[in-house]
Amino acid sequence: MRVLHVSNFVQRHKGRLFWNHAFKISNGFIRNGHSVYNFSDRDISKINLINKFNNEKNTNIDLITTFKNYNPDLLVIGHADKIHNITILKLKKINPNLKIIEWNVDNYLLDNTENKLKHRSEVVDHIFITNGDEKISSAAINKTTISFFPNVFDISIENKKIFEIKNYDKDLFFALSHGVGRGILKKNKSINSNDASLFRENVMYSIKEKLPMLRTNFFGIGNIHPVWGADFEKELSRSPMSLNLSRVPHLKYYSSDRLSQYLGNGSAVFIDYKSNLNDLFNNDEAIFYSSNDELIKKIDYYSKNINKVKTIASNGWKRGHNNYNEKIVTKYMLDKVFNKNINISWPEISYY
Repeated sequence: MRVLHVSNFVQRHKGRLFWNHAFKISNGFIRNGHSVYNFSDRDISKINLINKFNNEKNTNIDLITTFKNYNPDLLVIGHADKIHNITILKLKKINPNLKIIEWNVDNYLLDNTENKLKHRSEVVDHIFITNGDEKISSAAINKTTISFFPNVFDISIENKKIFEIKNYDKDLFFALSHGVGRGILKKNKSINSNDASLFRENVMYSIKEKLPMLRTNFFGIGNIHPVWGADFEKELSRSPMSLNLSRVPHLKYYSSDRLSQYLGNGSAVFIDYKSNLNDLFNNDEAIFYSSNDELIKKIDYYSKNINKVKTIASNGWKRGHNNYNEKIVTKYMLDKVFNKNINISWPEISYY
């Protein structure tokens, strides 16, 4: 099968976002035996400045030309906001048998994600999102199905085994991004109760205050800029443990893709029970907590019990790479869109 994958392949960021889900999903289709052509809508948009002033007309024309040249059986779209629905309708007219998948890894209630997916439901066959909350059902309109899929692990990308390191000079890692496109701290960032990142900053400051002897390795707070690329891997590997803090509100099974970055590289990860991710990972594969006080206590305990930390990290690493890897997830997508039998290890959640 030929797959045309339209997403943000972050070429303009010069390698610092090599862990992007777009690469993992393309890898999955390829490793399942399919031909894949990657079309990076945001990079192509940047090539021609006129796109900024003509509502991405040239970007959409380029996609149509690429489609005609490649003649795919499946169109996969991920966060490709530069591509218009009318363009997708033109592609369907060129190939009436075309199947179309949209994937999304954002919190359904943030960044206008719900409205974006409702709009896209007008032209796609199936939407996949890393949220399993019943709220996603609002996008199951226009004869479109929406389904949960887990954050993708890819051994060619998350290839570290931090639990095998003998000595660490830090205890706990977390990196706040302030937006992957920005890459640096926001200037004059407003501090108020509606700031989605403030929740995570408060958790980090609370840990530093209540566990002053803990060797934290936090980025994106104070005057410490976010960390990216190979430097990110280096800093992550300095600690045996990490925090899986995502933007609120909490949604069932939702986590930012740092879950697969941290756990997939062999770090023992602390996860809030509010995410319900204990349905996907057992208590010996991640460290779950119900409150900030419990989180503090567990960080203190595990920082003094390194062998238990390494066992949990190893178990979580195995679970992620064995059950939620790129081949399994993309096979699931294909099985759903082509109405084949489903064989997965996570709860099958779909709304029609």
